[in-house]
Amino acid sequence: MKEPSVVKRLLVLGILVLVMAGVMGGNLVELQIVNGKEYAEKSERKILRSYPIKASRGEIVDRYGRPLVTNRMVFSVQFDYVYWDQDHQNEVLLKLAKLLTVNRDTYFDTLPVTRNSPYSYTFESGDSQEKRKLSEFLSSDKKAPKNPDAAGLMSYLKNKYKIDSALSESDQRIIAGIRYEMEQRDFSTYNLFTFATDIDISLVSQIMERHFEFPGVNIDEQEIREYRTQSAANILGRVGQIYKEEYVELKQKGYPMDAIIGKDGMEKALEGYLRGIDGIRSVETNVAGKVTNEISTKDPQPGENCVLTIDIALQEVAEQSLAANIARIKANGQKSSELGAADIKGGAAVVIDVKTGEVLALANYPTYNLETFNQEYSNLLKNPLKPMFNRAISGIYPPGSTFKMVTALAGLEEGVIKPDTVIVDRGMYTYYSPNYTPACWIWNEKHQTHGPQNVSDAIENSCNYFFFDVGRILTIDRLNKYAKMLGLGMTTGIELSGEAKGNLAGPESRAQKGGDPWQLGETIQAAIGQSEEQFTPIQLANYLATIVNGGTRYKPHLLKSVKNSDYSTTIKDEKSEVLDKISMSQKNYEAIMKGMRSVAENGTAASVFRNYPIAVGGKTGSAQVYKGSANGIFVGFAPYDDPQIAVCIVGENAGSGNRMANVAKDIFDYYFKTSGETSKISQENVLLH
Repeated sequence: MKEPSVVKRLLVLGILVLVMAGVMGGNLVELQIVNGKEYAEKSERKILRSYPIKASRGEIVDRYGRPLVTNRMVFSVQFDYVYWDQDHQNEVLLKLAKLLTVNRDTYFDTLPVTRNSPYSYTFESGDSQEKRKLSEFLSSDKKAPKNPDAAGLMSYLKNKYKIDSALSESDQRIIAGIRYEMEQRDFSTYNLFTFATDIDISLVSQIMERHFEFPGVNIDEQEIREYRTQSAANILGRVGQIYKEEYVELKQKGYPMDAIIGKDGMEKALEGYLRGIDGIRSVETNVAGKVTNEISTKDPQPGENCVLTIDIALQEVAEQSLAANIARIKANGQKSSELGAADIKGGAAVVIDVKTGEVLALANYPTYNLETFNQEYSNLLKNPLKPMFNRAISGIYPPGSTFKMVTALAGLEEGVIKPDTVIVDRGMYTYYSPNYTPACWIWNEKHQTHGPQNVSDAIENSCNYFFFDVGRILTIDRLNKYAKMLGLGMTTGIELSGEAKGNLAGPESRAQKGGDPWQLGETIQAAIGQSEEQFTPIQLANYLATIVNGGTRYKPHLLKSVKNSDYSTTIKDEKSEVLDKISMSQKNYEAIMKGMRSVAENGTAASVFRNYPIAVGGKTGSAQVYKGSANGIFVGFAPYDDPQIAVCIVGENAGSGNRMANVAKDIFDYYFKTSGETSKISQENVLLH
């Protein structure tokens, strides 16, 4: 009696199964056959993504339109967080890094730890950007050790990034460095991470062929800076990607996290002009990251081009001459102390247009090549001569006798002396006797005196006795009044960051430093450029330019003009800015100029400039330093009758200023022998570039 009921139920169940199968089959037919194409397309369009189209950065050219920094299109490796394999990223990173290494390409890794154990930090003991970045990185994690040594940091990173301890130490360091870099640049849904740039085309092919091994890894084309000169590194500066600490401020200006910005030099100073505005490309992608549809595109706006005041050929002459002269002095010093100073170190050279304040050259020794900066960075940091230090604007040096024109000008304009006033050099200066009896240099060296001296004679012979007496009568307040009007002991305002202020000796600076009260007897040492006087080469060059042009102190500058992206329109012409004016009588002016002319004809620079076809004026200085040979300084100008350029050459431990005058001669040789040729390079060259 129960069997029919069971059969009936089974029959109903079977019918239901058939109906359900039919419905499912119908849906499958609709999905795959009737509307298959439509649904397939819909399944592909799952993710809407917006990618930036990087704007071209503006170019930098010299005053004649010769290219200094331009752009070059290269391939780069980027990581896209949306498709990034979080679970296996360490393996992917190691595989990619080794692939690049085999192909001799490099990737970004700014972890300041040596690549091999025993680990040590690569930054210097003092303050540095790398050290600050690391400190901020550690302070953001409560679990991070405080002030770890390099080995302790590596242990922390291995644990933080779950790096397999079975890997070799070098492989662990590779992963830790890249993961640190990714975190520094905030790799996230909103920020792509550029792993490497300027990779070889063969590597591009390999990565694309093996794309299944590298999920979220893309090859992109982008522009990088191309340096068209090996000179002017300290002027031009570098670019680099924004880091977290910079992004806090720059995001308010519309910068994306992965933007390239100027880090130093004119790249940084002119960021507002050079920076372009990125475009946007909005696309739809499938889950594999393949673009299935382009929604919209906003074209980028390129940056503006900047014309500098420097003459790159003159810059090259200054750098090469500085290097050769220092090498020659060192070699001579190793042979005989009479010929040179074996302990000579670095140096700087500055060339300024006396009528405009335009900087024509700003050279340093040693220096570096921007093209190879990344590869040589560790060695540059370790170099005791500090090639990255911009001595021309940041090095501070006692001016020695090159300061004596300040004392001469102050004495003349304040009426302490007249052009024909004679002071008799008696060797020992006994005004403060018996406690303090400094002597003229000729007394110390030869037990002789200069005899009767007027101000022009005293400049020619660098007579300390004369300037001791003038400085004493002037007092430090009146002496410093003129030093300040000439711009000494204060920043010039040049566009480059890191400019040093220097120090103007006197009660004001002494009090600021908390030292002993200023004594009257100290003024006479300040009057000859000793005591606590310390100035930068660019201050000394500009002070001389101010005197020889008749008393107008211009603000030194490196930007000449700004042009639009195709050089067809001038957006800005930089005007010369007058910072101060000194009213000096013609007789006083002529007396100082005559003294400087005599230095080149018959004085301490005569061995370099006697019978030179161009009339040169100048002053040498040998400034005693705490340790080693005296610094050698030469300031000069030319031509004498109508000054056009002023120079300052500094040699650390060069022994004497006369030894640095050869660099000035090379600069004058180039500038005046080629001025006719360069004048033919019209500004049209800039427009056509």
